[in-house]
Amino acid sequence: MLKNLFHSRAPGILVVVAWMAGASELRAGGLPGPSREAVDAAIATQLISYRRDFAGGAHTNGSLYGGASIALAVASHAGDQRADARLLEQIRHTLTPGREPTSNGGYPAQHERHVTGMFAIVRHTPRIWDQLTGAEKARTDTLMKASLVACAFTTSDENPFIKAGSQQYTLDGDKNLSRNWNPNYREGMIGGVLVGMVYFGGPEQTTALLAGYDHAKFVAGLQANQFPNIHETFNWKTANPSSDAPDAAAIEAAVRNYRYFGAGFDRYLEIYKALVTHTYGRNVNPGLKNGEGINGAGKIVAGADALPNKGAAGMLMEFDAVDANGPRSSFRYAFDGYRPHLTNQLVLIVGGYWPKGSAMADDAVARMTIGNTDLWYKAEMGYVGYAKGRAQTLIDYPTSAGRFGFVYARSLWQDVLQPYHGCHAAGGAPPAGGLPAGTRIETIAPARIRAGAGDGAAMVGTAPAKALGNILEGPVSGPGGDWWRIHFDGGRIGWIARPEFAAAPSGDFLTAAAGEWRNHGLPIQNGSFMISFNLRPHASAIDGLAGLSSGPAGAYGDLATAIRCAPNGRFDARSGDGFAALNPLAYEAGATYRVLLGVNMTAGTYSARVTPPGGAPVVIARDFPFRTEQAGADSLANIAVTAQTGSITLSGITVNGLVRPGAPAGLRTTR
Repeated sequence: MLKNLFHSRAPGILVVVAWMAGASELRAGGLPGPSREAVDAAIATQLISYRRDFAGGAHTNGSLYGGASIALAVASHAGDQRADARLLEQIRHTLTPGREPTSNGGYPAQHERHVTGMFAIVRHTPRIWDQLTGAEKARTDTLMKASLVACAFTTSDENPFIKAGSQQYTLDGDKNLSRNWNPNYREGMIGGVLVGMVYFGGPEQTTALLAGYDHAKFVAGLQANQFPNIHETFNWKTANPSSDAPDAAAIEAAVRNYRYFGAGFDRYLEIYKALVTHTYGRNVNPGLKNGEGINGAGKIVAGADALPNKGAAGMLMEFDAVDANGPRSSFRYAFDGYRPHLTNQLVLIVGGYWPKGSAMADDAVARMTIGNTDLWYKAEMGYVGYAKGRAQTLIDYPTSAGRFGFVYARSLWQDVLQPYHGCHAAGGAPPAGGLPAGTRIETIAPARIRAGAGDGAAMVGTAPAKALGNILEGPVSGPGGDWWRIHFDGGRIGWIARPEFAAAPSGDFLTAAAGEWRNHGLPIQNGSFMISFNLRPHASAIDGLAGLSSGPAGAYGDLATAIRCAPNGRFDARSGDGFAALNPLAYEAGATYRVLLGVNMTAGTYSARVTPPGGAPVVIARDFPFRTEQAGADSLANIAVTAQTGSITLSGITVNGLVRPGAPAGLRTTR
């Protein structure tokens, strides 16, 4: 299949190849940075380290949360200096002996992308690169060369094991690989070649570097540079002569005159196209057996009927794959293709090697838009994977976000690549099947709100740029294109045309679980005011709440007000030194409730009402006194959410806005 791809010579590819001599003219073109929330999360994430004896075979402690380093590198590249200090800390941590990647060119390569991609981006970010010493730059060159050589060996047409059609081995004799295996192998191994090409300055320079590769000389240099992990890998055959690892001559023969299914570095975009068409190579579906799953696994938990883009090409391959035990459908494996692929593309863009607007680029972006929309929808709704003949643990956004670094992993697509590509749906057109009710949206520019679907319908108002809301229904065809009915957070309801809105930014929501606190700053309020927001519990008996404080909250005593999803399955609110409710209202897992708080700072009291989906507002609190510890608070400037048991999501914050009953059940997807 890949050979056919390389020999097809589609017109778009011919045009792209003709540009190779002028690749330096392909600039990043104002690549935006991740959201503030994503950068904050990346700064707070522990540094990633590498070592062969880490459990799991990935040779790293960061196989789950990896990606923070890429978010920091992209943020710094975009000019966000808040990321600089932590980024430099990660760089120097990675260059410390014994913390560097093992660089065997196999399965661990996908996780090494979190630092090899970082270095490639930093190499093109002078403000950061120029802060490194000459010795640090030299060590980075050595690390990146090791990664390039290892990945070039395992993917080269001249690899002796590939030529023989036999079992393939890495530089350290690991046989758990094939260059033709699923994306969690290909994106690391083949992507490592692309990232190395960008780091070393382009196709010509990288071809020359590999053409002159001297294994013995490189190993001696590794010893001098004190890279024990890399030295162990590259010296494996010498130290273990009876192993199946390749010797120096085999490594040199494979990497010199590098080709991947006939494509060299001068045809790097063909190599990239092979990656994207494989990684995003399935049609969107809700799971195995069309959503039935196998024994309740390998399927989306909820929302299958509203699955966006059903049947469209571009779903991540690992949602519809096979392994040695039969069918496989796994969010975790899909995510392991998503993360390195985003990094591989980001590196091409930052280095000036992305042909924006070409047929190849447009096809890649269209596939990714479909596939990434599907990925995050399934994260929102929950997905139980099926792999190796058994069910996997449920993964959903609320309970898995912190563990997998969803905030920055999602922002790299939604807040960086999507705006850069100018895409809101595949090809800029509304997706087949529409967007599910409850999807969070943001207007791109001031939008005309109409009473019906069409340019001829009466105007009922306008929404300013960056107005937030939830989809009620659509699309409906009418004069002027397709139209969608939106419930804006300020209360207005009406129809707007599809080109006038995009995905809500990742900072539009806060999810808390397992005792964590999430905060969002507000304009300082010191009189009487109203604030409303969406509150979505993710289980039927949790202990989670949202409340107002003077500054970022980290303890219950910091909150003056609080509306709670109590462990008994009902809403209540803080009143002085306890919780109470004027009227009973049970909450349901996955439903989104609109909360309105009316606050009187002078009296130190507040009232609260909660509107269930499609229902009438229920008054939970009326003139309840502030929490005892905050009885004397004279201003409030923060909203916080936390959950001790279960998880809870807050979104759609509106201060001093009119709230109407009947807010739809909310979920947030990326378009």
